[in-house]
Amino acid sequence: MVPDVFDCVAAYVRRVCGEAPVCVHVDDTRECQIKRHPDYAKFRSQAVVARAARKPSQLWESMVAMGRMSDMHGNNKWRMIIVDCLVPFLRARSWLISREFYCDLEDVRSDMFEAALNAWEKTAQGVPPREVPTLMVKAAIKAAYRRANIHENESSTGEIEALLIFEETFMDSALKASSIIRDADLRDPAVAEQIRGERMGAQWQRYGLIQAVNRYHDDLRSGHRPGLRDVLATETMLARTWVSGCNYYYYISDFYPKFVALPAAAEALGIAKTTAYRMVRSGSFPCLTTRMGSSIQVPTKALMHSLDIADIIVHLDDVENGAAHVGEN
Repeated sequence: MVPDVFDCVAAYVRRVCGEAPVCVHVDDTRECQIKRHPDYAKFRSQAVVARAARKPSQLWESMVAMGRMSDMHGNNKWRMIIVDCLVPFLRARSWLISREFYCDLEDVRSDMFEAALNAWEKTAQGVPPREVPTLMVKAAIKAAYRRANIHENESSTGEIEALLIFEETFMDSALKASSIIRDADLRDPAVAEQIRGERMGAQWQRYGLIQAVNRYHDDLRSGHRPGLRDVLATETMLARTWVSGCNYYYYISDFYPKFVALPAAAEALGIAKTTAYRMVRSGSFPCLTTRMGSSIQVPTKALMHSLDIADIIVHLDDVENGAAHVGEN
């Protein structure tokens, strides 16, 4: 018997979220300005009620924003949370279509799930966040009726689209090699990784930020902050993690503040403040936004993405080596 995909999504989300509070603002309750957060069961109930009201919802806009943020780094947690919170609006319809058209229920739901994910991918750009859930539901229902019109009981559902995996790309550069790599092959992933880290360390040293970076590294070493977890590890990353016994990789954006106020983000993008607020209301602002209390904030990672600033992965040893090399010169 084919497993019910809706049940699989629910089980996955509950396994990922566990009993911990759910934060739809920064995904980490410890770093959120809002201190009270519900567990997942209560959060899902709130999301379903907000969706059933068929009115613009800040909660759903924030959920979509978190989903897009997670997509940038290959983490499917929030994408699956969104699907799970839409399941109540699909489950009954799938049962009716299966009964009326004599289709296999599991096949109908599999098609709905695949269509919802495809709609999520297609609405990544140019679609206001508030419209995304509606388009996902519509796509899922259309897929269910397409299944009904096949008039076959054999499953013909294609393989569900693979979830995005963040993959680093190495951009060749005219910059000199790092402080400790001499005459090395720059196409070697391990060498490229080390050079990237050292260049970031050198930059932060020149900008006078290295003390703050070192404090961040101390938190990583002491276990107060986790290492990188949400990407597929490369062989180099696995080797270094095995040697050290800890994961000391992180995104450079992890070091920066999680959010930027809308006026500051608009200035960086070359947009007037009043125009930025108008664009947010119309859903045309060029990067994700979220509301925190009465203010509109822009996730730093989203702003970097809009400005084509690569959010690279670095190892703290490489960053420190690069900073030390600049300090010596």
